[in-house]
Parts: sequence; C-alpha cells; structure tokens
Amino acid sequence: DYPAQFWLIFVGMLISTIGSSMVWPFLMIYVSEKLKLPLATVASLMTLNASLGLVASFIAGPITDRVGRKWVMVISLVMNGLVYLFMVQANSLAGFALLMSISGTFNPLYRVGVDAMMADLVPADQRLEAYSLMRTSHNMGIALGPVIGGFVATISYSIAFFSAATGLIAFSLLVFFF
Repeated sequence: DYPAQFWLIFVGMLISTIGSSMVWPFLMIYVSEKLKLPLATVASLMTLNASLGLVASFIAGPITDRVGRKWVMVISLVMNGLVYLFMVQANSLAGFALLMSISGTFNPLYRVGVDAMMADLVPADQRLEAYSLMRTSHNMGIALGPVIGGFVATISYSIAFFSAATGLIAFSLLVFFF
C-alpha cells in the first residue's frame, strides 16, 4: 500500500546501511594499524565524528527544508561514499580526522532527509507502520553489514571501503534518478 519511492528508500536504506556498517566496526582497528597508533589515540576520531554529528543534527532540518529532501539525501550519500573511498588513501591522523569530520557532518543530513521524505510520501494513518518498516530495514543492514564486512576485511580493508562507498553512491544514484 506504499508508493514505489517508499520501497526504493526501504531497499536503498538496507543497501547503504550494509555498506556503511561493513566498515564501521573495524574502522578504528584499520586506522590504528595503518598509522601505528594506539587505539586510545584513534578513538578520538569517533568523538570528533559524534560531536560534529550532534551539531549537524541541529541544522539538518532547516537545511533539508531549504535545499529539499532529495538533494540532501543525494549529497549526504555521495559525501559519505567519498569519505570511504578517501579513507583508503589517508595516511595521517589529521587526514582521518578530516574524513571523520565530513562523515559526522553529512550523516545526519541523510537521516533527516529520509524522515522528511517519508512524511511527504506516506499518508498520516500509515506512517507508524512505514517508519517501523524503515527502521527494520536499517536494523537488518546493521546486523548484516559487520558480518559481511568481517569476511571482506580479512581479505582486504580496501575492498571493504570500496564496497561501502559503492553501496552509498549507488543508492545516491537511485535517489537522484527515481
């Protein structure tokens, strides 16, 4: 009973969440090994990411209203995909800090864009179920991503980052065109 765009977001949410959660649990280990720094030092990157995410979440609503849901979602997905591509190339704590800052800033924009678009697409009497389905899609991605990412990371972290970026950018193209 939902519009086709809802199901596109549902499937895209699953794909993009699998992609991003493939890397996330192993990111600090990757950075620590690559930079030869203790985990306690590289964990500050998570604090930086979360802090900027908190700040960005306060301005995400007005940005989404001004720019539009679709464009905010596309830009956020592309920026986060690019972050994963550039993480393979980063060679310093400052480089990773910049990438984590970009990710922390753009991540909330996507979530707010999706929530606003859902409110636009789905009639009020169906929203509770629709948001529940979307949350289920997100949770399935969070459950599957680290499992897949663990296997991929044992082969190559680069492949894991490339796969995550591919999932995010592919979904951004689906949102852009459909």
